[in-house]
Amino acid sequence: MTQPSGAAWCSRYPTSTATEDLIEPFRSNTRRFIGALREAGARVVIDATLRPKERGYLMNGAWRIAREHVDPVSIEAFPGVDIDWTCGGDPVKARAATAAMVETYGIAFKPSLTSWHYEGRAIDMTIVWSGTLKIRLATGARTGISAEPHSGMNRELWAAGAGYGVHKLPSDAPHWSDDGH
Repeated sequence: MTQPSGAAWCSRYPTSTATEDLIEPFRSNTRRFIGALREAGARVVIDATLRPKERGYLMNGAWRIAREHVDPVSIEAFPGVDIDWTCGGDPVKARAATAAMVETYGIAFKPSLTSWHYEGRAIDMTIVWSGTLKIRLATGARTGISAEPHSGMNRELWAAGAGYGVHKLPSDAPHWSDDGH
């Protein structure tokens, strides 16, 4: 049964935050990198690993209608997701309902329909530390990272992650993957 768009859709098709949902060898590489971060005293919060394609479809459609002012009728159907983007043909309701979805999801940028999250090849994580991060590299050696920022946006940290096979996407603050995309 078709249901109108709105914030109620946001709790459906939840995104995993479990590293066990990542594919190998990215799963093992990520676990080793996170282990090295935590051993060095960094705080790591995993925000997303495997994301259902249905969730990506909902996020993308909501963004397009609410932020790009795309006609809700033009959003193609997705198998198994019985959403009425038009809200019964009321464009004002449709725009308000999708704006509520964007807000509830916390979307800051247009969601992609071709994310590595759909394949278990990406992780979104917040990484922070204070002082010098004395992290063990994949080679077993240790290095100190004291340059700012003390977050996942630190270029020296990106190099450390790459050694583990966990690559940073510079344009997306929390996003790391098996190939940097």
